Amino acid sequence: MEVAVDSGRALYVWGYLPKESWKRTELKLPISTGGSVTVELDDPPLEAGISVSITRSNWHVLFDESSGLVRVVRDRQISEKLVEIADGVRLGLNGTELISFWLSPEFVD
Repeated sequence: MEVAVDSGRALYVWGYLPKESWKRTELKLPISTGGSVTVELDDPPLEAGISVSITRSNWHVLFDESSGLVRVVRDRQISEKLVEIADGVRLGLNGTELISFWLSPEFVD
């Protein structure tokens, strides 16, 4: 996820995520609200040009081929509130914890 260093505001999601590893399932996009999400890190602090990894372990990638939705989620059983931070990019929050990304990507062959 790209974050503005000066404000901690989440801007968009990016990364390498091969489609072959995605689990196909039916996804229904929950209601979301537009807004912003502020990221706070204790260690290491946010620094310009420095990446902080969100490890791939414990994250599951779900894909609904009919809707084109992609959901990257830690625990599918936890309730979440969705905040749309950019067109087609929603962050799932449970309290102050980030638990999912909902994406509506445009696929290009």
